[in-house]
Amino acid sequence: MKKDYDKTLTRLTSMLTKFSNDERLSSKELAEEFNVSVRTIQKDIKERLYNYPIEKDSEHRYGFLNGYSLKRTTLTNDEMVFLNLALSQFEDVDDIDKIKDSIYKKIINKNFYSPYFIKQDDLEDLDINSPFISQLERFIEDKEIVCIEFTNQTKELELYKIAAFDGFWYLLAKDIEEVKIKVFRLSDIKKVVETERYHKTSNKYIEQVLDHVYSAFFEDGNSFDVEIKVDKEIAIYFKHRAFLESQEILQKYQDGSLKVRFTVSNDEDIDNIIKSWLPNIEILKPQRYRDKLFHELKNYIKKIEAY
Repeated sequence: MKKDYDKTLTRLTSMLTKFSNDERLSSKELAEEFNVSVRTIQKDIKERLYNYPIEKDSEHRYGFLNGYSLKRTTLTNDEMVFLNLALSQFEDVDDIDKIKDSIYKKIINKNFYSPYFIKQDDLEDLDINSPFISQLERFIEDKEIVCIEFTNQTKELELYKIAAFDGFWYLLAKDIEEVKIKVFRLSDIKKVVETERYHKTSNKYIEQVLDHVYSAFFEDGNSFDVEIKVDKEIAIYFKHRAFLESQEILQKYQDGSLKVRFTVSNDEDIDNIIKSWLPNIEILKPQRYRDKLFHELKNYIKKIEAY
């Protein structure tokens, strides 16, 4: 049976080859082709292939920036098959995973000077080889319910994913008592205790939930629409990129401006996007959120004027 590691390597190389051949595919099309979840494809592009100039067009399809080509920067398909066959002969060798990881990183990284610069958010330090992280990974894989002592509370949880939001690491888990999926800060964890009980939540369901998680403020069971008007000066950015998976262009006005809708679970899911484009964005609804931003800006101006 083919190892997951080898499947990942082959999938990444195949995706790069397709993009290099000017193919443009949506995350759903890629997921169906490689028999993985949409979330896995998004992780491939955002975390594993981040140093390649991959863009998402107005039709939500991924591809290389116009004019970019891999040329001879990765292995051919025949070479990849040969490499996988060779590596499969050494499963019993000590540290084979570390050796594979080294080869993996060299293959998916370009071996020539790139004319592109892509800025990534700095992540909080996380030792993925630490006993603590290895323990969490095992609980997630085994679907074991655990009791976790945090800085100011103790919770019994179903662990789903270790996730990063805005540069910080969190634990996505279901609170057994409240029957809600929540996000918990990893650095707040003080102690983890096994319960020897297990949950049956399917991976497919977890992936579906993840498709609607945009920030550490995710609220399970809560969903609402935010509609905004985007001025013509910045409309091009919203046409060529979906800032959230739920982004939808509702109307294109004659003056070049746009009416855009997002579906979120918390104000914080969309807050930074809206504030980063002020004053070229107007919140249309909900009125509650429109009023909230108005008062925040009003208080900010009052504070500045006081100095």
